[in-house]
Amino acid sequence: MSNITLKILDLTGDTVLADLDADAVRAEVTALDGERWVFVDGRMVQRDALANIDIAENATVLVTRQMVAGLV
Repeated sequence: MSNITLKILDLTGDTVLADLDADAVRAEVTALDGERWVFVDGRMVQRDALANIDIAENATVLVTRQMVAGLV
């Protein structure tokens, strides 16, 4: 049994899904709209490449909207 934690950050706070397997994580991330940054155990990965990454047991996957700095 996998024990992957998925944290999805958005404008209202965050959503935490625990005890997921790698396929469930991939499905949740794929279903999200818009441009997202994805981090697997602190390492940034391309959202499109997530299907080819071996997500370890007990991993933490963090998904956030892209952040852009600049003039206001």
